[in-house]
This record gives sequence, C-alpha cells and structure tokens, in this order.
Amino acid sequence: MRRAVTIGLSVLWGLLALAQGRATWLETTHDFGTFHEQDGKVTCIMRVVNTGDSSLLITRVRSSCGCTATEYTRAPLQPGDTGCVKLTYNPKSRPGEFSKDVHVFTNGQPARSMLTIKGNVIPCPSTVDDEYPVAVGSLRLNGATLPLGEVVRPQGRMAYLSGYNASTDTMVVTTARAPRHIVPKAVPDTVPPGALTTLTLFYDSKQAPLWGLNVDSLLVMAEPLGDNPTALSGFTQIDVMALVQEDFSRMTSQEREQAPKVVMDGNERINFDPVERGATMRQQFVIKNGGKSPLLVRRLWTGSNGITASIDRNEIKRGKKATVTIEVNTAVYREPILNASLTVMTNDPDQPSFNIRLVGEIKDPQP
Repeated sequence: MRRAVTIGLSVLWGLLALAQGRATWLETTHDFGTFHEQDGKVTCIMRVVNTGDSSLLITRVRSSCGCTATEYTRAPLQPGDTGCVKLTYNPKSRPGEFSKDVHVFTNGQPARSMLTIKGNVIPCPSTVDDEYPVAVGSLRLNGATLPLGEVVRPQGRMAYLSGYNASTDTMVVTTARAPRHIVPKAVPDTVPPGALTTLTLFYDSKQAPLWGLNVDSLLVMAEPLGDNPTALSGFTQIDVMALVQEDFSRMTSQEREQAPKVVMDGNERINFDPVERGATMRQQFVIKNGGKSPLLVRRLWTGSNGITASIDRNEIKRGKKATVTIEVNTAVYREPILNASLTVMTNDPDQPSFNIRLVGEIKDPQP
C-alpha cells in the first residue's frame, strides 16, 4: 500500500513539473510606417496568450535602447488568458528608418521572446534644414562641396554626401556632367519616403587634369518616381576640390641621389615696381636644376584673378635654367596693394611645390 502511494505521489509530482505556461504571441512585429517627428510618440500593443497548462508570468521586459518605453501585464496569466506588452517609440531627434527589438522574459516557454517595432521618421522641418541644408527638389543633401584635401597620384580617394528624402513620394537620384576622373553613384538611387541615400564619389587622381589644386563640379538631380507626384524635382551643383601630389614615398636612396633639384637663388619674393592702374606689371625669375636628372615643372598657378605665369621650358636639363614670367593685369586685379603668391610644382622629391610671394603697389588715377 505504501509503495503504491509513493508511486502515485511521484507521478503527480512529475505531472506538476511538466505543467507550465506557454507564451503564444498574436503579434511579434509592428510597422508604424512613415510618420512625422512632430507627431510625437507612437504606441502599439502586442498580445500574448497562455496556451500552456499552468500559470504564465511575464517577469521582465528589456528594450534595445532608451527610445522605446515598455509596459506589460504584471498579473499571472492563467491557461487561456491574454496579456499584452505596450511599446512606445519616441522619434524626437531620430530621423530616418528604425528597427528596435524588445525582449520579453517569462517563467514559461519560451523563456524569452523577441518583439520588433520599425518605421520611418520624417524629421521636423527645422531638423531637415539643419542637417540637410541643400535642396535638390524634395531631396535634401547635407552639403554641396567635397574638399578632398591632398590626393597622392596614382592613388584614388572616396568621398561621400548624405541625402534624405523629405517628401512622401519615392525619389530617383541621378548625376550628370561629371569629369572623367570623378565617378559618382547614388546608393540607393531610388529613395523611399523618409529614407536616406548616400552619394559616393570616387576620385581617380591618375585621370585628374592638373597637378596641384583641381576644382571640379557635377550635377545631382532628383525627381519623383510616380506619375502624379506631390514631391518636387530639382538639381544642384556639387563642387569637388583636391590637391593632386606626386608620390615620392617609394623612391630609393639611389633614386633620390639621381633626382632633380630646384635651385632658386633667393627668388622666394618678387617685388614689382609701382604702376598706375590699367598698366601691366611684369617680372621674371629663374629656376635652375641643381640635380642629376631632368627637372619637370608640373604647374604654375595662383589663386588670384589678373595674375598669369608662364615658363619658357617645362623640362630643365641638368645644370640648365628656365625663366618664369609673371604678369599682373591691374585692370583685373582690383586691390591697391599686390599681395599674392605663385605656386610652382615640380618633380623634385625634396621640394615638390613651393610658393613665391608677389608684392607691389598699384596707384589709382588721381581725380
């Protein structure tokens, strides 16, 4: 008799051990769609049914970031009962697409469940203006200039601009008039409402037309995809600036010994005689090659209107000289004092570029 009771209690305890709650979710994902930041917080409710044979308790809920607040049923759910988890997303200062996970822990099976909310936030107009100030129709860009800095030939350089579709229509992004050494691409080129795109630019220094400063431009265009759009099409110019330099880093010591060498003989400053406005100021200076191989003058350039420079030969043999002529058109150069510089670029590995100061006085006619 005692043995039978013991066996019965063991079976009962085994059945009780097997009895547990089971969380069956009616929803595990909620898409809020596209909504405006100024509309404020958005909320959804996801329901869970206890399909087990014992009570089910939600012990805790953990969100993946502070932007998502949670509330949940705290009372035990008896078999067949329904509970819920309430999720509230705060879009403030969070423009663009989002996807957030929330983990729900219970004393039943499964011990952990994952819920997901997602959507697209169209930011407030002030936020768009601050972060994406350049309008391309209804598409916005975070800038219209790309200063790449120094780019060593023959290396390339990638550059990026971020774009945002501030409309309720899908926008198509294209480019035009890019020079051959700049390869642009929008990724993606079809941008849903409230979504982001990236304008990537590959700068190929081997194809750049000039040594030193190169200033180029291309067009970025955007237009709505639909037949009856509410968004606006448009275009804007993007300016790209790069300083193309020669790569001397792999030269051996023997190659440097055989390299050309710039000798200026103290001509780091050119003084022009005073002239009346309308006249042409003209001066010359000499560049000598003190090295062992030909000196190549890559480029002469200034950033000032009205100043031109030319050289009588671009290749200067060992021990030879070349003459640089500088002319200032005072009818174009409008300042009364000439204070400018001329940049000379060469293949001298120790002095690939150097500046010559240009100073002088321009007298305006007396009334």
